[in-house]
Amino acid sequence: MNSASTLADVLEDVALQLSSLNPLADSPEDIAATAANVIAEYQRISAATDQAGMDGIHQTAEWIQGMLASFQQSLPEAILELLQGGQLFGWIELTAAALREPEDHSHLPAIAAELTSDAWPEPSAPEMLENLLISLRVSTQQPEVIAPSVTDAEITSSKPEQNSLTSAADIHPELLEAYLQETPGQITETSRLIHLISQGDSTPEQRRHAARLAHTVKGASGVVGVKAIASFTHRLEDILEFDIAKHLPNGLGKTLAAAADCLETLFEHLQEHKPLPDEYALLLTEMDEWEQRITTTEQQPEPFDSTDNTALLPSLDLIDLPDFITRSSTTKELDEEDATPVELPQSSNYLSVPMETVQRLLNLAGELITSTSQIAEQTQHTLAFGKQLQQQDDHVRQMLETLSEAIEQQSSNLNHPILTPKVATTPNTDFDQLELEAYNDLYSASNLLTESIADNRELTRNLQQQIRQISDQVYQQQRLQRQLSETILRTRLVPIKSIVTRMERTVRETCRRTDKLANINIIGQNLQIDTDILQGLIPPLLHMLRNAVDHGIETPDARETAGKPVEGNITLSFEQKGNQIHLTLQDDGQGLDAERIRSRAIERGLLKPDAVLSEEDTQRLILQPGFTTRDQVSDISGRGVGMDVVQTAVENLQGLLHIRSKLGQGTTLHIQVPLTLIATNALLVRTSNNLIAIPSNTIQQLLYVSADEHTFDGTSWQIQYQDHSLEVLALSHLLGWQTDPPDLSKGHSLLIVESEQKTYALHVEEILQPRDIVVKNLLPWLNLTQGISGACILANGAVAPVLDLLRMLRNLESGLLTLNKNHTSQVKKTPQRVHILIVDDSLSNRKSLSLMVEQMGYQAITAIDGLEALQHLNERPIAIVLTDLEMPRMNGLEMTQAIRIWPEKRHLPIIMITSRSTKKHQQMAEQVGVDAYLTKPVDYDTLNAQLYKWLKTQLAA
Repeated sequence: MNSASTLADVLEDVALQLSSLNPLADSPEDIAATAANVIAEYQRISAATDQAGMDGIHQTAEWIQGMLASFQQSLPEAILELLQGGQLFGWIELTAAALREPEDHSHLPAIAAELTSDAWPEPSAPEMLENLLISLRVSTQQPEVIAPSVTDAEITSSKPEQNSLTSAADIHPELLEAYLQETPGQITETSRLIHLISQGDSTPEQRRHAARLAHTVKGASGVVGVKAIASFTHRLEDILEFDIAKHLPNGLGKTLAAAADCLETLFEHLQEHKPLPDEYALLLTEMDEWEQRITTTEQQPEPFDSTDNTALLPSLDLIDLPDFITRSSTTKELDEEDATPVELPQSSNYLSVPMETVQRLLNLAGELITSTSQIAEQTQHTLAFGKQLQQQDDHVRQMLETLSEAIEQQSSNLNHPILTPKVATTPNTDFDQLELEAYNDLYSASNLLTESIADNRELTRNLQQQIRQISDQVYQQQRLQRQLSETILRTRLVPIKSIVTRMERTVRETCRRTDKLANINIIGQNLQIDTDILQGLIPPLLHMLRNAVDHGIETPDARETAGKPVEGNITLSFEQKGNQIHLTLQDDGQGLDAERIRSRAIERGLLKPDAVLSEEDTQRLILQPGFTTRDQVSDISGRGVGMDVVQTAVENLQGLLHIRSKLGQGTTLHIQVPLTLIATNALLVRTSNNLIAIPSNTIQQLLYVSADEHTFDGTSWQIQYQDHSLEVLALSHLLGWQTDPPDLSKGHSLLIVESEQKTYALHVEEILQPRDIVVKNLLPWLNLTQGISGACILANGAVAPVLDLLRMLRNLESGLLTLNKNHTSQVKKTPQRVHILIVDDSLSNRKSLSLMVEQMGYQAITAIDGLEALQHLNERPIAIVLTDLEMPRMNGLEMTQAIRIWPEKRHLPIIMITSRSTKKHQQMAEQVGVDAYLTKPVDYDTLNAQLYKWLKTQLAA
C-alpha cells in the first residue's frame, strides 16, 4: 500500500476520533481531558506525516498543535470551541479526500478556506498554507498505483501486437465492473476534447484537462490489465503535454482526430469482445513519430525537482493564491468558451439500478395491469347483474300491481268496497264469513308483499350505488396503474444523444477510409426512447451511415465536377409521433442507380430479365440478402453484408423501412419503429372463433364498408380506398385457419394495414374494444416467422396471441407465406354447435332451459325480452327460438310477429314455452306464427324431441 493511502487512513481515523469527542463538557476535569485528547490526536498526525514525508501537512499540524498547547493550561475552553465549530477536524477530512482522489483538485480551495477561517485564534501564515497546498498538488501529480497490473515501463516498451484488449484474468470482478461503468464517460469526454484540440479550437485548460483524463484512463486501464487502452492513452498523454498548436496544421491534428475515434472504438471492442481495430497499430506508430518529431524540434520541459517545491509556483501572498487553488475543478476543466460542456449528474439526484430490477418492476406492473383489468371486467359484470336485478324488481312490481287489480276486481264483483281488518269485524248478512276471512288474508298478504318489494327495491338501489362507487375506484386504480407503468417504462428511456458521438465517429472513420469529406447533422438528440429499441437501432444505424458515405457521398473531385460542395451533407433526424419513433437518414450524394441495381439483381438470379418493376420496387432490391453493387471487396463494402441487415433489424423491432432516392441528388431512408415493445395498446378481434390481439400502432385505420360499397367478382372481394381498389383478405386465411365466407349482403368492418410495399384490407368476424396489454415473450418456443410476437393475458384470464401483422404481410409478399383463398372448401370443417335463442324474463327459467340445451349439445344464447332477442338475431345466426309469452317491453307474441315480417328470418322455427295453458292463448300464438306451444314446466325429453323435429325440418327446407 502506498504512503498517500496509508496517510489518508490515519487522517480519516483522526478526524473520526475528533468529531466523536464531546465539545460541550462543563466540568473542569472533562474539559481538561477533552483538550488532552485533541492534542494527542494531533500528535498522531505529526508522527504520521513526518514518517510519510508530507512536509506541508506536517507543518500545518505542528502549527495547530502548538496553538492548542498554549491554550491547554490557560484557556482549555478555547480548544472545545474550535472542536465544536469543526475547525479541528474539517481540514483533516478534506486533506484525506485530496490524498484519495488525486485527480480531483476541488478539495484544495476548500482546504484553504478551512485554514483561513476567522474562527482560528491566530491567522495561518501564507507561506505555511502555500507549502501545504503545493505539497498536495505535487502528490497528486505523481500518484502511485496500488499493485498495478501494467507499469508505465511495460506500457512504453510494449509493441502493438503484444497489447491485449482484454482485462487481466485475476482482476477482481467488482473492480472490473467499476472500470466498465466509469471509464466510458471519461473516454467520451477525452475524445471530445481531443477533437477540439485537433481543430485548434481548444483553450489551455481544455488541453490540460484532456491530458489529465488520458492519464486517468491510462491508470485505470493499467490496474485492470487492459494493455491496449493503457498503451494508447499513454501516447496521447505524452503528446498533449507538449505545445502542439503549430504542429496541428501539418498533420498532427488529423492524427489526433483519428486517435480520438480509435480510443472510443477500443473501448467498444473491449465491451463487445472484439479484436483490436485495424487502425490501432498505425496510429500508435504515428503518435510515436510525432512525439519524437516534437521532442527533437522543441526544447523539452525541465524535469521536475521534488526538492524544490517553490519551482511550481512563485512565492505569493495569501490573497493571491495559485490559479489551481482559487478556481474550482469545474471552472477549470470546463472553460466558458467551451460550447458543449458535459453535464454530469449529481449523485444526490440519480440512483443506479440494475436493469434486472427494472425488468422485474415492469413484469410486476404488467401483472398488476392484468389484475386490475380483470377486476374492472368483474365490476362491469356485477353492474350488469344489478341492472338485471332492478329489471326483475320492476317486473315483480308490475305483477304485484296486476294482483292488486285482481283483488279490486274481486271486491267489485262481490258488490263490496275494499275491506280493511276493521270492516271485517263488522257483521254483514250479505257477505259469507269464510269468504270474508279469505279475502282479508289475501289483502294482507298483498300489502306485505308490496312492502317487501319496496324494501327490496331500496336494497337494490343501495347495492347499485355501492357497485358504482367500486367501479369508480377501479377506474381510478386503472389510471394510477397506467401512470405507474409509464413511469417505470421511463426508467428504461435513453436519450438519442447517448449514441451521437458514436454515429459521428462512424462517419469520420468511414470518410478517412474512403478519402471522402462529409458532415453529419443529427436532429432530435434529446428524444428519449426505450433502451431495447435504441440498442436494436444502433447496428442498422451505423450500417446506414457507412453506406451513406461509401455508396452515397461522392469523392471531392466528383462533387466539385457535379457542382456540389466538396463536403457532403448527411442529416439524421429523430421524431416521435404518437407511439412511433420516426428516423430519417438523408444524404446529398449520388443516389441509387436503378438500372445498375436491376442489372446486378439479374446477374445474381434475384430477378428475371423480363420482370417489370416500378422504380421503388427496384430500389428495394438492395434489401435482398447478400446484394451489393460493388465489384471489389473492401473493409466497408462488397462483402455480401448489405442492407438486408438493416431490414432484418427493423423487422425484429416490428418497424417499417422506406426508401426514396433520386439519381444524382441523394437518398432518403425512413424507419418507423414503436416506442416500446413491452407494453402497448392492442385491438382485440375475433376470427375463426379465436381472440387475437393486434398492436394498435400497426393498424392504419378501422374502415366500415356498407353492402353497396364493396364488390365481389366471383374470385376476389374488392373495396375502394383512397381512390384505389383493394382486395379484402381474411385474417383467418393468413393464419391458416378455416372460416365461413362472409355475408357480402351486409356491411363489414375492416382493418387497413400498410406495409412498405402496399396497403391491405383485412376482414375479421368481430372487432372488440382496444385495451392496454403487456406482451409476454414466447421465444424460443415460438418462431417469429409464424407472425406471433408474443401473448397477453386478457381481463377474463384468457390468453390471446399478439400478432406481428407487418411480419406476416412481408412473408406474404416474399412468398414465405402462401394465401390459400380456397382453404375453407378444401378443409373438412369441424361441426359448429347450433345456436338456440332462449327468451324469458325469468332468470331461473333462462338458466334451466340453458342447462338443458347445453346438455343436448347445442349452444344457448339468452335474452330477457323480445327487444333483446331481436338484437341477437341481427348479430348472429340462430337456428331456433324458445320464447316465453309474457315479458316486459316486448312479449313473445309481439316478437313472433316481428320475426315473421323479417324477410331473412321469417322461416325461423319458434317454440313458445309458457305457463298459460288455456285454449285461448294457444290460438293467439298460432295466429301470430308460433310453430310449437309447450306448457311450463317442460321436461328434457319433450324439449329434445321438439328441437330435433324443427331442426330437421329447417335442414330439409
